[in-house]
Amino acid sequence: MGLAAEGRSNTEIAEVLTLSPLTVRTHIHRAMTKLGARDRAQLVVIAYQTGLVRATPPAP
Repeated sequence: MGLAAEGRSNTEIAEVLTLSPLTVRTHIHRAMTKLGARDRAQLVVIAYQTGLVRATPPAP
């Protein structure tokens, strides 16, 4: 969820995690369904609100 919150695409997340983009898409979709998110943006908002993802300061 953290990589999605950074604004990365499914392909970018797949490269970082060594997964296929389809697998990432499936996991994102399932998370959206479980959390009741309408879209990816709402999923990220829910992730921050619930503490699943925490804001980190930008790198210097």
